[in-house]
Amino acid sequence: MWWLLSQLCTCFGRDKQACLLPEEESGGGSEYGYAVAKNERSRMEDAVDIQEDVAGYRLFAAYDGHAGCQAVTVAKEIIPGILGRYLRDAEDVEGAVKAAFRAADEEIIKHLVDKNLTPHMKTSSGTVACLALVKGAEMWIANLGDCRAVLSKDGSALAISRDHAPEKNAAEAERLRQLGVKVEGGYVEEHVAVSRAFGNVCFDTGSKVKGISNEPEVFLVEIDDTVDFVIIGTDGIWDALKEQFALTHARKALRTTAKPEDAAAAILQNAGKVSKSDNAAVIVVVFKFPEPLPKRPGVPRVSLTQLQETPA
Repeated sequence: MWWLLSQLCTCFGRDKQACLLPEEESGGGSEYGYAVAKNERSRMEDAVDIQEDVAGYRLFAAYDGHAGCQAVTVAKEIIPGILGRYLRDAEDVEGAVKAAFRAADEEIIKHLVDKNLTPHMKTSSGTVACLALVKGAEMWIANLGDCRAVLSKDGSALAISRDHAPEKNAAEAERLRQLGVKVEGGYVEEHVAVSRAFGNVCFDTGSKVKGISNEPEVFLVEIDDTVDFVIIGTDGIWDALKEQFALTHARKALRTTAKPEDAAAAILQNAGKVSKSDNAAVIVVVFKFPEPLPKRPGVPRVSLTQLQETPA
């Protein structure tokens, strides 16, 4: 009976709180577009967030939750406000973003412990995040976990962030080794498949799973004439598509319709053709639209009668 209830309603499963994240959605504006899909997973744990003014920055964020949707739901709700407080009048943007992530993680952990909806579980849910903060000709990328930001520079793909997972990142594997953290089958301390994330608290101790860091890597990108757009996606995108392929799909859509939402949807749909085994979410932020393909010159049409009347 318990198994049957867990299949019928997410609120009886591993995460008692029903996930209210959109399961399939796309949207955007003249300069950005996004698309999300639950795909073949039993519940949706990926999300995007777009805020027009966070201490003067435009915020574009992708979240990928795991072991439930509690952490990602709280993160999406509180991170814009916390970032705004730390970024306001900050001269050291990188330092402010890292401090904001630490503060956000403390709030998320407090919520997960206070609102423990999974007392039968040893550890809570968690979420990774990749976000872009855009102001003028500067874009700051902050990555925590295995979402990824990929830049299009004159049509070529350039990965800005690095995935934080011991099987994908040698530096992360070494950091965990030096901490004496057990990694088996790609899982940190047998619980988490990434090495940096929000949440992932051990209920017995009220502390994070050993080795899971809340410190993002922060990168500054100068937006010049060579920068076309940036793609921010969860691993449901990047495990399915090579970076250049994703960029090519986006460029084709932008050339055809000049709508960033269509570019995001094209990436999502093509990733789904390869694999739908995971949730997927993607944002495309456009700084320079690719030139439309030149129209093929028209060829005069000749009727069959005219051809027959033409002397040999």
